[in-house]
Amino acid sequence: MKNNNGASIRKLSNRSLKNNHMRNFFAVLAITLTGILFTAVFSLTGGVMQTAQEQTMREVGGKFHAGLKAATTQQYEKVISDPLVKESSYNIFISIADNIIKRQAELRYLPMESALEDMFITLEEGHMPAGEKDIIVDSFILDELGLPYALGEKIPLRFQFMGETVEDEFTLCGWYRGDVVSHASELFLSESYWMGLKGSFTDEDFLQWGEGHPEDKNVGLMAVNLYFDNTYHLEEKVRTVITNAGYEPGTELAYGVNWAYMTNRLEAVDPFVMLILLGTVAVILLTGYLIIYNIFQISVISDIRFYGLLKTIGTTKKQIRALVRRQAFILSVIGIPVGLIIGYGIGAWTLPFMLSFSDYGGMEISLKFHPQILVFGAGFSTFTVFLSSRKPGKIAGSVSPIEAVKYTEEGEIGKKSLKRKKKAKRKKGGKFSAVSMSFSNLGRNRRTTAVVVSAISLSIILLSIVMTAVGSFRIDQYIEQRIAGDFLLGNVNVTSTAVGNGDIDIEPDFLKMADLQRGIEGRREMWTRFSTGLLVDDKAKERLQVLSETGNLRKEPYMAEDLEELLQGEKSLSGYCYGYDKELLSYLKVLDGTLDIEEFLTGDYILLTQFLGSTVLPSDEHIYHPGDTVTLEWCGEDSIGHEIVDEAGEIINVVYDNLDRKEYKVMAIVEIPYALGLNRYSANSCDMVLPLSEMGVEKIGNDGEIDWYERYMQESFTRCFAVSYQVGEQEQSAFESAVEMYTKQHPQMGYLTKEALRKEFESMVMVIATIGIALAAVVALVGILNFINAMVTAIISRKREFAMLQSIGMTNGQLRKTLICEGVSYIVISGAISFVLGSLLAWLILRALNGVILFFEYRFQILPFVIMLPLLVLAAVATPVICYRSIQKKSIVERLRVSE
Repeated sequence: MKNNNGASIRKLSNRSLKNNHMRNFFAVLAITLTGILFTAVFSLTGGVMQTAQEQTMREVGGKFHAGLKAATTQQYEKVISDPLVKESSYNIFISIADNIIKRQAELRYLPMESALEDMFITLEEGHMPAGEKDIIVDSFILDELGLPYALGEKIPLRFQFMGETVEDEFTLCGWYRGDVVSHASELFLSESYWMGLKGSFTDEDFLQWGEGHPEDKNVGLMAVNLYFDNTYHLEEKVRTVITNAGYEPGTELAYGVNWAYMTNRLEAVDPFVMLILLGTVAVILLTGYLIIYNIFQISVISDIRFYGLLKTIGTTKKQIRALVRRQAFILSVIGIPVGLIIGYGIGAWTLPFMLSFSDYGGMEISLKFHPQILVFGAGFSTFTVFLSSRKPGKIAGSVSPIEAVKYTEEGEIGKKSLKRKKKAKRKKGGKFSAVSMSFSNLGRNRRTTAVVVSAISLSIILLSIVMTAVGSFRIDQYIEQRIAGDFLLGNVNVTSTAVGNGDIDIEPDFLKMADLQRGIEGRREMWTRFSTGLLVDDKAKERLQVLSETGNLRKEPYMAEDLEELLQGEKSLSGYCYGYDKELLSYLKVLDGTLDIEEFLTGDYILLTQFLGSTVLPSDEHIYHPGDTVTLEWCGEDSIGHEIVDEAGEIINVVYDNLDRKEYKVMAIVEIPYALGLNRYSANSCDMVLPLSEMGVEKIGNDGEIDWYERYMQESFTRCFAVSYQVGEQEQSAFESAVEMYTKQHPQMGYLTKEALRKEFESMVMVIATIGIALAAVVALVGILNFINAMVTAIISRKREFAMLQSIGMTNGQLRKTLICEGVSYIVISGAISFVLGSLLAWLILRALNGVILFFEYRFQILPFVIMLPLLVLAAVATPVICYRSIQKKSIVERLRVSE
């Protein structure tokens, strides 16, 4: 027979809540903290992903989902007619301004003003170009030209178009703030000016010009931006619309996918990385679960006699479980909203501060409100509360009245406790042992002990992994990759990644000035030789053919003829040829073979890099291997160049004959660090390293005179592209001031400093550390709170037990010592578990990242244990002392009289 006593259950639930103020406080605090944890994590994670996605979009150049490269009008119209394409826009690339040095200035015609927003461009003043000579530029261009941010200013530009040099003066009709993240400045010309430049040229003319001049393959053609209904499977969608239009993707019509979108990245995410992400989510869920579960479990155990009495008057299991769930729901209604608000506030405040240390520091960053953040935070918190209260509710509903009475009365506390006490006395020769008794108390409720130990251990383990990861970033490796010495001087096209390709010549006066500075302890030169290649022998032809059949060679349409000549052995294998001072050779990373520098300098050997086709092949799949003999050819003093012209008489190539040749033995396959290369790459190529003597560079010492440098600049294909300086610590500031002053007056020259790179790397690590340690700190706080709650609840629920022990002779000091030992025992057990598991997990996870993350190498860290364990020991000592003082306010008789 079903009874309708819902009102009675609600009244019981409410009154039970009123009688447990301490439990309610800790429960609400735990739920709030769990809400803060989930919401802050979701906010920060979403904010970082949002910022990273936007920053990558700025680098890519827009918000579009995919794009077509060098498309004709016909191709554009066919592709956008596909139903998969929801929106589209385009612009036409015209040229790059020659007289803008510090920034790549791309001239474009943009017919649609709405496309500006998709390119992250907002005009501060002005309008789209209307007059023929109107132009839109950014603040970087105005700064370089020394012009004010004012409409009507004259903008002088010089650029190449279809083989002709164009010099013109434009009128500023609009300007926008330049984006430091973007690698180029976009300058927009008017339709009438573009049509005047274009004249009678057709799309076919532009395509033909691009085939003969690969550097101009985009001139006059459309850069098309495509938008689909969502960002899933972008690669598949763009290939589909190109195929449906009747073209072969990647050959007849080149395309690109905006890899900034996280959905697109997650499709290709490494399984190991995905495992780490899922593991992180599991840890966060487990953390919230442990603290809430522990509070409700301890609460149920402390109230177990109350639930037993309810069973004696007819309350069913289902009703008791409903009573516990209702209490959890009421506490959640209070705790979750507070947690959501505080957690979101933490995320909104922390995100800009956290990213200010990163490369995003120049961006205007704020956490954009997304309802999903609060929905996920509330959902995870509610789910955790429900899951955490389910088991304690089941325990409360399953206990029988007899078991409840036995559990709370002296049957457990008196006889067994006294037996343990007597046993402890016998072990200690009749003396009281607080340590033995504390460990016995931990064993009384192994489940509670396990939950508390798990929560504490989890916090230490997570902190250990985070701090070990932060400590494993190798700043020395990063700096060695980016710079050799304290300063690197060269052309701005070498020292800056934002300028792009261009000449690499160094002004002799720049080096003369640097050579005259005080404190120089070392000077190392880096050279390159143009028009150098490896003859393709039978072995290389066979290997190249295999790579072609397996899709490991790049096969853009404009490369078809060169690729065919390469496969037939009629064209040499190209690449950059480098030469370095002896001291710099040790910076090369050997991938296969061995590098004997003294033997290498004899002039009989060559070093090769990995082959670069559609991807970088592993060293064991290289065209040539250590021990092979190769023939190198290059333009020498007696080489004669023959110009090849097109039908219009334009020079499209220069072919040299009477090349110099020499055989070398491959000593090793090496990797050239960023600091020693031009960081430019040719398709289907590999770079080479020779001794300087083999490149015709005869060193005559360093006495401030560099006539040898000027001679080679004028008479050969060999160029010194950078010089590194080792400078005494006391003179580094003066040296930097001198080169900085020179580069301001000569903007084509640039420099890098070791100290600047160190700060850049430290800023990057600071971001990672801030995120990780913030998460670990919340988890640590959860663990400490869980421990304090367990201790407080246990002490309060055992008031009668303590009174009984004191009634048979236990002193206040002994009881206080027992409680302290009990708290410290939690920490000892947790510390041992976390040290073993934390060290092992950190080793397993982070060692796997050695080959995944650059400049990362696992290193054991003891610091997290040094930080956490003393804090936990302090809590273990302070909590029992404070709680026991509140219990002492009542006499032993008063505590023995309390039945609940």
